[in-house]
Amino acid sequence: MAGFMRAILAWTIFSFCVLNSSAAKDLTIHGFVTAVSSPASFEIDDYRVTRDKTVSLDLENQADNSLDAFKPEDIRIGTELEIKGEYDEASGELKAKSIKVLSYDTLTVKRTALLERLPSLTKDDAGWNGVIHADGQRINVTPTTAVSLKPNLAERKSSAKDKGPDGSRLTPDSLNLDTFVSYEGVRQPDGSIQAQKVEFQHAEISKGEARMWRRFAPRVTEPDYSSFQPGELKMHWATFRLVPSHEAQDYISRLGNSLIPAHQKDLPDGDPLKIPFKFYLVDKKSFNAASYPNGVVIVHSGVFDVLENEAQLAFVLSHEISHAVEKHVWFQHQYHRNELIALRAGGAFIPYGGSFVADLLATGIRSQYSRSLENQADRVGLEWMLAAGYDIREAPQSWKAVSRQKGDSATNPFWCSHDNNTTRRSYLMSELRNNYSDVDYSNLKKDTDEFHQVADAVRELETGKNPDPAKSAVSGVNASSDSPGKN
Repeated sequence: MAGFMRAILAWTIFSFCVLNSSAAKDLTIHGFVTAVSSPASFEIDDYRVTRDKTVSLDLENQADNSLDAFKPEDIRIGTELEIKGEYDEASGELKAKSIKVLSYDTLTVKRTALLERLPSLTKDDAGWNGVIHADGQRINVTPTTAVSLKPNLAERKSSAKDKGPDGSRLTPDSLNLDTFVSYEGVRQPDGSIQAQKVEFQHAEISKGEARMWRRFAPRVTEPDYSSFQPGELKMHWATFRLVPSHEAQDYISRLGNSLIPAHQKDLPDGDPLKIPFKFYLVDKKSFNAASYPNGVVIVHSGVFDVLENEAQLAFVLSHEISHAVEKHVWFQHQYHRNELIALRAGGAFIPYGGSFVADLLATGIRSQYSRSLENQADRVGLEWMLAAGYDIREAPQSWKAVSRQKGDSATNPFWCSHDNNTTRRSYLMSELRNNYSDVDYSNLKKDTDEFHQVADAVRELETGKNPDPAKSAVSGVNASSDSPGKN
């Protein structure tokens, strides 16, 4: 009997050790700090990170003198980190073995964005002072900030023709809401950005950008709604099947139009800066959406299999709308063009249209610059989502919904390949906590019956069933209204 008890005790101890050894597993996470208890304890989304004094911080860009020596006490909400350690699933604790601090676009910033409101700037003998609101950020200007107004192409041509002043002198009346601001600076403890350099430039549509708009002009064959036959949308080299539900197409168009920022929407129809937004729901099961520089926004029907409410869909649409308004496709095109020019200047042989160029551009899509544009689309999208009256807390919840479908480790289609759902969700959570802590959520919209009625109709079409008109009828929809992309 005693031998039997000793065997049981030995087995219990062995089992306890095995369970303990399997409870903690090696894990690497990449995300943004969402809460801080102390320099040795903080959170990234659902992960509670702890570090002991033996774990030092590895700063990604040691050559950046503006950051000096980044210390553990400098970790704040919004700091981007890559952490390797042992993760205990039961407690949610991640004991860090190494911590890399990623500085680009979070600690040090170099961005271009449209002004959200007219800046509050004054100038005296020492220099400029004030605050700029753009990019979903508060940008502080001090006398040490280099501030300038750069004439755009049309202004330079006009100045050369008239042989007059080039219009580069900045005055309080020089700026409007069609002005881009390029700024460089360092993130401060309160979340604001201390600008080292600020350059304003009035927006314009260049000939090259106008050609890009025309290249992506949509060619639409209407669905046959009466017989539930899909239509066709051709976008340059891509062809999509339009979902043959008038209710669904009209819903996507109305929701999208409600999220267009007021200044852009209020531009006169003849203004070259006005973007003729059109929204289309296409028959694709993947969770994705895409926008084009001319304002065409394509939403995959698969979003209705993942998203849980209208506010989450509003975030997806706001994100895509911001890509067009902030001219991201054009800026990225110019950025990659400059990369190629720099390589040629350095003596690199780049055959026209060769695979080297394709490889370079493919790498560029996943570059830090591209990721910076995606972060900006998140920030600006939150602003417009809130302006339209939606609960912005549902933005990170949209990625929670994706995780429930695909898991946290799955990469997502909207952002570059090394970002997973945890990364994007933690970024949005940090933005909410840094910039929206004073928002009154009591009157913000989260959901509507229309969202679920349309979701049901789309799912029935995907399963080969014809939606019941009585079930899929959406209030306020006129069955004889115009094409799905009409604004």
